[in-house]
Amino acid sequence: MIRLPNDMAPDRLSRVLTSALVALTVVSSGYFAVGGLIDPGGLVPGGDAPAVRVFAAYLAARSAVLLGGLILFTALRAWRPLALLLGLNAAVQLIDAAIGATQGRLPQTIGPACFALLLGAAAWRLGGRKNHHPSAQVAQASKPPQPRSRRANDAQQDE
Repeated sequence: MIRLPNDMAPDRLSRVLTSALVALTVVSSGYFAVGGLIDPGGLVPGGDAPAVRVFAAYLAARSAVLLGGLILFTALRAWRPLALLLGLNAAVQLIDAAIGATQGRLPQTIGPACFALLLGAAAWRLGGRKNHHPSAQVAQASKPPQPRSRRANDAQQDE
């Protein structure tokens, strides 16, 4: 596996906070996914209908893939792919908040909206770093050297 040079990796604070956010996301989203499988009626009224159970199973399958990706990329310290997955999860949470708002359910609006903000900020912090892409470093390295001052040239000749 190719590792990023130290100047391209996120700072320690970003890594720690993002890892904590991933853990919180996995626990909370995993709770609702498993809860939907075990007792769909506990999450929505009329949840014992067969159709609701089928959709709960679909939700659990999709959650397992997204949450598994978060765990995998965090464990591998693959920060760029993790930033992308965090951004996608932020978009999902934003849509969840919109659904909660249209249904008039305050907890289902505020909770996902807060997660969307946190996940989006983490994605931005991990993915939006200057000179993070190798081509940016190549472009920086290919710039011609700046001319040295006359004093610097004289000092070097005196040595």
